[in-house]
Amino acid sequence: MESTAKQYETAVNNAAEISQVLLDMEGGKYVLAMFSELVQELLDKGNISGATLVVRKLYGAAEIPFELDALDESNTAAWVVPFSEILGGIFEEGIF
Repeated sequence: MESTAKQYETAVNNAAEISQVLLDMEGGKYVLAMFSELVQELLDKGNISGATLVVRKLYGAAEIPFELDALDESNTAAWVVPFSEILGGIFEEGIF
């Protein structure tokens, strides 16, 4: 039991440290860039549902309604791919 408690404590401490580092980096730009890269990597691997889940989390963080629940996977992919490209383009062109 002590081992499990120690692992939990370590996980909590690591999560807190990682959170603080990421929040302090470039006013959140670094974290947004990581999300953009994650969505693109998931799409590159054909993991549409994973990419959609990440996008859904981004929408939730911004408190914007995500209304793609009724779409099938091919329609969702047709929406998530351009979203990812636009998000990535924001960083390349420095629009933020």
